[in-house]
Amino acid sequence: MNKIGPTTNDAGIGIRAMVPADAAELLRLMKAIVTYERGRDFRLDEAELLRRGFGERPDFGAFVADAGGGKLVGMAVHYEIPFMHSLRPLLMMKWLFIDPGCRGGGVGRRLLQRMARHALATGHDRFCWFVLKDNAPAQAFYRGLGATPDPDWDRWMLASEALGTVAAG
Repeated sequence: MNKIGPTTNDAGIGIRAMVPADAAELLRLMKAIVTYERGRDFRLDEAELLRRGFGERPDFGAFVADAGGGKLVGMAVHYEIPFMHSLRPLLMMKWLFIDPGCRGGGVGRRLLQRMARHALATGHDRFCWFVLKDNAPAQAFYRGLGATPDPDWDRWMLASEALGTVAAG
């Protein structure tokens, strides 16, 4: 049985909370997932990641898959929406990303297991995330863990042109 924490599995990959020394590797993984998701305008840099991820009130946290020697092969980035009607915060997973060469070996499952333990330890009864509509492999992976799409909600947005129109009245 794999233990989640600062120990490693047979492949030598440990799952642990991020530390400041992970900033460069986290940034590499974040750029990779944003590129995969067809994102644009990636502005995050190492200094901003450190400022927002550490300190008295960090904006986000992450669990990392540490292959040793300063090399991360995966991450699960999370944040909280602090105010909800239930008066309990909502835990959101922003990104789950595993380097392509390390997929299929259980790293993603172990990162999700660590996220689930974090959710329970911090008083959450669930956590949520978004998946690209065309990312069938991720959807199959999540379904295999027992996750389901939210039956009641679709994400909506007001993009820049519409945002300007609405703001102008």
